[in-house]
Amino acid sequence: MRRTAEEAAQTKAALLEAALFQFAEHGVAATKLADVAQRAGLTRGAVYHHFTDKTALYAAVIANSWDSVTAPVWAVLDSDGPVEDRLREFLVAWLRRLREDRHFRALLTITLNASYGPDQPEGISDGRASKSYGLADWLQRLETFLAGKRDGARDGDGAGAGQRGTHADDPSGAAAGILAWLCGTALLAATDPDLLPPSDASGVALPLRGALP
Repeated sequence: MRRTAEEAAQTKAALLEAALFQFAEHGVAATKLADVAQRAGLTRGAVYHHFTDKTALYAAVIANSWDSVTAPVWAVLDSDGPVEDRLREFLVAWLRRLREDRHFRALLTITLNASYGPDQPEGISDGRASKSYGLADWLQRLETFLAGKRDGARDGDGAGAGQRGTHADDPSGAAAGILAWLCGTALLAATDPDLLPPSDASGVALPLRGALP
């Protein structure tokens, strides 16, 4: 029984991996479950054993990958140091991941580009819901960070609320601006990673300047 459970888990992981890259390379709407099965080296029956349909598979890919793939980048914001330094490091790490981490790039591609055909109304709803949930979570993290509410804000950030680097004058607006930059760079990476800004301080100077007073 234990071996069977382990094999089932391995099969499911292989399907999620195959679906992630199939969705990213060919689009969610154009991908068939048979394509995912073939890419994973499995039968279409194996797909249906774990997922009722493509919508369920897409939702599982997002749920399975979201935290594990994006967590290392977001962890930069939770480190110690001045807000400005952490935000700069976060944005640079984001660009580097888009360039170098194929799982990260594929996840962002299917998150931002997910679409479904007109004959799949439930897919449209579920796809948008998954995307909205993820982006709303990012926006909330950025707002909280820029408002100086994270624990790291007391580690070297200074006590004055108006001090440069402590928080933006408008955390909500600044967070929305950064989110737009994150999404824009992700779309560039999906088209051609070479179009991205440099993965260093010069490449993130503009969004950093717009986020901090």
